[in-house]
Amino acid sequence: MSRLLGWASKLPHGLQKALKSLPGAAYLRMLAAGTPTLAGPDPGEQRAVVYLPTWLQWEAMRQRPQYLLESFARAGYPVYFVDPREEGSRMADGVQIVTSLRDVPVSGVILYVHFAPVRRMFRLFEDPVVLYDILDDLSIYERSETGMPTRSRVAAHHPAVMERADVVVVSNGVLFERYGQTRPDVMLVPNGVDVERFSTPAPKPDDLPAGPIVGYHGAVAPWFDFELFTLVATSCPDVQFVLVGPIDPDVARDVERVAGLPNVHVLGERASSSMPGYVQAFDVGAIWFEVNRMTRGVSPLKMYECRAAGTPCVATPLPACVAEPGVITADTPERFVAAIRDALARTSGVPADPSIGWDARLAPVLERLAALGLGRVR
Repeated sequence: MSRLLGWASKLPHGLQKALKSLPGAAYLRMLAAGTPTLAGPDPGEQRAVVYLPTWLQWEAMRQRPQYLLESFARAGYPVYFVDPREEGSRMADGVQIVTSLRDVPVSGVILYVHFAPVRRMFRLFEDPVVLYDILDDLSIYERSETGMPTRSRVAAHHPAVMERADVVVVSNGVLFERYGQTRPDVMLVPNGVDVERFSTPAPKPDDLPAGPIVGYHGAVAPWFDFELFTLVATSCPDVQFVLVGPIDPDVARDVERVAGLPNVHVLGERASSSMPGYVQAFDVGAIWFEVNRMTRGVSPLKMYECRAAGTPCVATPLPACVAEPGVITADTPERFVAAIRDALARTSGVPADPSIGWDARLAPVLERLAALGLGRVR
């Protein structure tokens, strides 16, 4: 069954969507994940942290879940990342990557959950602790990246996970205000960055152009403001604009259009391990997100990564960006151009400090789990 899932993930985007919409498809994916069989940690030992399978892959475009799981591992927790598309079990960054739930403990676990529909798998475990991490506004699923599900599926399961979760965390102040009404004990855990990784000098990638570079790294998806990007790029013919990241098929035509501009370079997805080199090579990092209900609940990792790399950052006025030290925000093409010119005149951005590292971000969560008596097996 896991081989079938791996095969299906390689099908064309349209066919993948059709297969996922078939009745019972979600149930079949749950069955394919297997049933936990390993013995859990002994009483007094730290619980095992389990990541249930979603669309995320360990190495592909590192996001908040992967970084937090690494921090759990550095804190001494056994961590399991389940992905049926993997060819076999392996260790990576202190995390055990496995292909099936058969290779994770059945008891003494903390389920790290950011995708509500995986609650179907909760029943496979014996009295699990549930940590629900709300990364973005749920409306992000209305216009989704490749492989992500529809909003209706998420919304149907979200209330039950909110009620069941032992600990609920959110990534920014907008979500904190919104979900604090349902869960007064919700925790604000902002996004962070691997400070050492992005601040350690890395070679400039060979595929970058010469000249001043305004770079974007991350998914090029429906929330990307192509109109703003086009107007700014055409207003700055002496500047090279670079897009590094996977391209959502829903915006492929928009990407093709902007790629025709003489000073725009669409590089596509690159390995997560190479991102520090790109970000350090950018003269300015740019965040081209539309500002709407969905993106108001977004806290872009890329602005923290720019800080760690010492790269000035310009962004549209997302609440998280407005609040971040050193990020210049602009709400019109003219102001965005002026902000880029201002940033290009700077020698560096605002330096990062350990307080925005992932271990520091996770520390209050570990304290909450300990205070509730949930960090270790009783």
